[in-house]
Formats: sequence, structure tokens, C-alpha cells
Amino acid sequence: MTTYLIGCFALIIKPGPDLMCTIATALSEGRVKACTLMAGLVSGCWLWVVLLTLGVASFFASHLWVMISVQLAGMCYIAYLAFMSFREAVLLWRGPGGDAMEAAKAAGLALFRRGVVMSMSNPLTILFFLAFLPSFMHDEAALPPAAQTILLGSAFCAMVPFVYLPIILAADFFRSRLIGNARFMAGLKAFSGLILVWVVALLAAGLKFPPR
Repeated sequence: MTTYLIGCFALIIKPGPDLMCTIATALSEGRVKACTLMAGLVSGCWLWVVLLTLGVASFFASHLWVMISVQLAGMCYIAYLAFMSFREAVLLWRGPGGDAMEAAKAAGLALFRRGVVMSMSNPLTILFFLAFLPSFMHDEAALPPAAQTILLGSAFCAMVPFVYLPIILAADFFRSRLIGNARFMAGLKAFSGLILVWVVALLAAGLKFPPR
């Protein structure tokens, strides 16, 4: 179990798409919305746990094009969010306007959806739940395989907030020092957009197409 928890921590703390997007959200939107994104990420992870428990995840593993379609859909969605971040940066740079304020108000549910989509389309998360987690399940264990899956998957999901929250609070502390400067906030929005573009690049690098 210790080896499993160390592996979980290494995956969570790795500066991949999920963590980088959370940092970008904390810098540009604040800790509340970053925590909303984190809740979406954890929910996406838990959805993978449920799929693995029900045996549905094996369908994705054996149908590579289905998995690639899920990843491409997630990449397109995150690319759209990057575009919106750049758009908000331009609006803020020109001066506080109604469009920028309305976009900020509507971001809560969108951030939760973003977290779910990112978690479901992240190759590292997919690999973890399809390959790494089952390797720690044992036929001779007292618990049935489904219960082992729920237990191990829940342990991973429970670790995420403990790792992410200190990072979110640190990023929000930095943001709060200069929150009154509209152009600085525009810069943070643009930086958030750049990180989302990088997230798309990381997801694209993780795509593995079947051989012809």
C-alpha cells in the first residue's frame, strides 16, 4: 500500500496538465474557482474509478479510437477555453467592461466541467486507472476486486486536495497582492491562456494512434 500511495503522490505532484491548469486558474480567477476546478478534476478521477469497477474502462482500453476521440474532444474544449482566456485578457487590457465581468460570473460551472473533461481526457490519468491501479489488486485479498478498485481509487482521489490546496493558496496569495491592477489581471488571464495552450500540447503529445 505504501508503494501505491507513493506512486499516487508522484502522479499528483507531477507538473502535468491538471496541476498546471489549476495553478493558472488560481492565478487568474482566485482560490475559490481553482478549488471548483479541482473538484471537477477529482470528480473526473472518481468517474474513472466507477468505470473501472463496472468493467467499462476495459472497453476504452480495447477500442483505441474511442479513447482517442475522448482525448481529442477534451483537447478541443480546452483549446476553446484558452481562446476565451485570451479574449478576457484583451477586454481587461482595454478596461473593465461588462463582457469581462459577465464572463467571470459564468465561470463557476464551466470550471467544474473543465476539470471533469481534463481528468477524463488526460493520458496520465487514463494510464493510471487502466494500468497502474490494477497492478495493486490481488486475487487472494479479503476484499473482492470491485471493492479493491473503489478503495484504491478513492485513496488516490482523496490525496488530490491535500497536494493541490497548498499550491492553490500560494498562487492565490500572489494574485491577491496585485488584484487591483486591471492590466496585471489581463496579463494573468493571458498567462492562463498560454498554460491552457501548453496543456493542449501536452495532451496532444500523449496521443497514441493505432498502427496502420
